[in-house]
Amino acid sequence: MKRKISVILSLLFLILLFWAQWNWKHLSSFPSIISSFYSKEYCSCYFVMELSEEQCHDFARQWVPISEFKLDKENTSVTVRGLGKTNTAKFQSKQYGCSLLNEGTN
Repeated sequence: MKRKISVILSLLFLILLFWAQWNWKHLSSFPSIISSFYSKEYCSCYFVMELSEEQCHDFARQWVPISEFKLDKENTSVTVRGLGKTNTAKFQSKQYGCSLLNEGTN
């Protein structure tokens, strides 16, 4: 019985490993999504909807926590670091809202 369980678990592990290798492009882009989403949503909330900082943190909050947050009111931008990736969203105008800057930072 123990042998059957170990064989089944080994097969499941190999299938999971194959699946991860097959989908690596999608899996490797996940960490960037966290900081991108938080920075853009916070920027839109704060500069477009003009809500308070606390309300915007609640609005942009996710299950995966962020490690750094910087609100630059002078340059109307929001920089967020989460899961090792950093992204910045900059306010364009009321009509266009905020957009992510393509800085290529990690």
